[in-house]
This record gives sequence, structure tokens and C-alpha cells, in this order.
Amino acid sequence: MNTIKKNRGPLVVFFLFFFTGLIFSVAYTKVETQYYFNSFYHPASSAVFKFITHLAEGWFTVPLLIFLFVYNWRKGLYIGLAYGIASLLVAVLKRFVFANFKRPHGLKQLIEDENYNWLKDVEMPSNLSFPSGHTTVAFCIFFSLALIIPNKKVGTILVVIAVLIGFSRTYLSYHFLMDLVAGSFLGVATALGMYLILKKKLKL
Repeated sequence: MNTIKKNRGPLVVFFLFFFTGLIFSVAYTKVETQYYFNSFYHPASSAVFKFITHLAEGWFTVPLLIFLFVYNWRKGLYIGLAYGIASLLVAVLKRFVFANFKRPHGLKQLIEDENYNWLKDVEMPSNLSFPSGHTTVAFCIFFSLALIIPNKKVGTILVVIAVLIGFSRTYLSYHFLMDLVAGSFLGVATALGMYLILKKKLKL
């Protein structure tokens, strides 16, 4: 309970993203939601999101984990384990649980719509895309950092970054919104669960 109280800021940001995304996903179809976000397309914001979306990839996450291990091996081990478990869960869910989960016919509609703003070299996968791996990793790592950083204002900002990474996936048309909602929940649940398990053992 004390952990929840200390991390109200990061949790509020996560829940705002999660429930807003969930409401949109329930109230509208995937395609309707995708068209809505695509209506805000702008070359400048697309360039920013194209950079932000890659913050959940190995070129950034691996050096970050190495730095954490050198700086504080206990905290580095915690985040490394949370990251590994979250990545494993995503792989299992994509390849086994939702392996036959095909995109709705709306994906074809988006592809054939000449007015839809597709970015160059961006292709929304037709399967193995639920939940969003980038979103899961982003929320897992940045929420984990928020939990172990004493300054919770900084922790809140870190979760905002995770939100931006997650949102970039649908803004850039890599994923539908529900993929992000599921990924954010999985990432935070893994980060928080591992923290509660390892808090005393690793003296986090």
C-alpha cells in the first residue's frame, strides 16, 4: 500500500492512458479510432514520434540496463528481470495465445484508402501484433524506473514518456489502440509485480 501511495503520480498517468484508451476501444471500432488519430497527421509531429517510438528498442534499452547494472546492480537486476519477463510474456501472447488473432477487414480498408496518411516504410502487421511489444517494454522499463527513483516528479515524467512511446505506435499506424492498452497494462503489471516480489530481497 505504501508503494502505491508513493507512486501516485506515475500511476495516475498510467491509469489516464489505460482507461482513456479502453473507453475509445469500447466506444468505437478499431478503424474509426485509427481514422480519428490519423486526422491529426502532420509531418513535424510524425518526425518526432518516429524518433520517440524507437526508445523502446534495444539500441536504447540495452545501454540503459548496462548503465543501471554498473550504477546499482540491485536496481539493474530488478529492471532487467522485469524487462525480460515482460518481453517473454509478449512473445508468448503473440505467438501462442493470440497467434491466430487476425486483423479485421478494416486494415484492408485503411490500406486501400488513398486519403489515409501512411508514413513511408510503415506497414501495420496483419497478425502477431497483440499486444504491442514496444508499448509493453516502454511501460515496463519507465514505470520500473519510476518506482525506484526517489523523486516521484521525475518518475511521473518517465511514465509520460512511456505514454508518448505507446501513443506513437498508433499515431504512426503500427498498431491499433487496443494493442497499446493491453501492452501498457502488461508492462505496468510486470514492473509493479516484480518490484513487490524483489523489493525486500534486493533492498530496492
